Amino acid sequence: QTGCGHAVVAPGSAHFGRGSGPIWLDNVECTGQESALTHCTHRGFGENNCGHGEDASVICSGDLQKPQISLSPSQVVNWGEKVEITCSRSTNSTQLYSTLSGTFVLKNRQGSMNMKKFSTQTDATFIFPKADFSLNGSYFCEYQTEVPEQGIIYYPQGNTADLSVIVKLEKPSISLTSAHSMVIYSPVKISVPRGSAFSITCSTHSTFPDGLFYLIKSKTNITKSPQAFGHSIFYMAYFEFPEIDVEDSGEYACVYGINISSASFKSLPSKSLQVTVIATSSSSVVAGVVSFLVIVLVVLVIGYWVWRKKWRVAGTMVQFSSKFQERTKDKDDQSNGAVDERERTNQIYEHQQLCSPVITNNEVQSEDLAGQVCNELEPLIDP
Repeated sequence: QTGCGHAVVAPGSAHFGRGSGPIWLDNVECTGQESALTHCTHRGFGENNCGHGEDASVICSGDLQKPQISLSPSQVVNWGEKVEITCSRSTNSTQLYSTLSGTFVLKNRQGSMNMKKFSTQTDATFIFPKADFSLNGSYFCEYQTEVPEQGIIYYPQGNTADLSVIVKLEKPSISLTSAHSMVIYSPVKISVPRGSAFSITCSTHSTFPDGLFYLIKSKTNITKSPQAFGHSIFYMAYFEFPEIDVEDSGEYACVYGINISSASFKSLPSKSLQVTVIATSSSSVVAGVVSFLVIVLVVLVIGYWVWRKKWRVAGTMVQFSSKFQERTKDKDDQSNGAVDERERTNQIYEHQQLCSPVITNNEVQSEDLAGQVCNELEPLIDP
């Protein structure tokens, strides 16, 4: 009523001096929980049989301030995250009860929570290791302390603070891999030859396991993957395209989704990856043929060079062998010439013996037919 907090002591006999004027209350009896003197029992207004020497007095505790509330890490937390709610009271030295210990009470507007914690300090912290959706709501703190001969002193109810538990999923990443050649215009624009095989990989960092990836094409068609796999907080999934066709062209994006407490949650889409399927053109065929011919030509040149090198070595050996044989032949010819000259001499000698007339008893015999033949043949024999 006077704005000075709870009454600590109520001395009588005009403790602060005699008053003046009418006396409105007499025989007043209070329990200490009343918020005004008129709430205490008395004889009635203006009914009294006392004087100002019996004037009542009161000593107050001062204005008791509301306990404060704070949420950590913030008023919006992720599902499964650790949450701490701290209640604290003022340490204003003007308050009579500022040095006393007491009990903090944490409550919510829904009435489903009423947690108490005794503290000899000026604050108390209520810890929730894993936040879930049951913690959603508005919270406030109360504080009470017991004063000797005064009983329990209740501080005013504190202000409220809202706590929201959400499921926050990070944007996944998207990438494309292929064993075939690709034309990469930018990190988000790729051209792939028609008929080639490729795969799109979706990945994300998340504290929520057992999720699924969704591949969105041109913001319309959605393909759901098998359950994502990974370790700890990293998960990924593959979307295979064994033989890509023109209708597979479009913008692709990944979405990660989970189910918690019969509710579905999905992340925001990843960056779009624009895939363009190009048909194999005649120029590509020509380029392939030219490449093949170049390879064949290189092989032939290398083969010719190796063959020529071997031929030069073989020619040198043949030339050496020919010269050796010629020298050997010259020597043989010289030897044969000497033999032929001896044979010629022998032939001439035999011919002379054959063609000479027979001399017997100092008479020369006339030549016979054989001798005629010899004379006829003599001109044929070179001297």
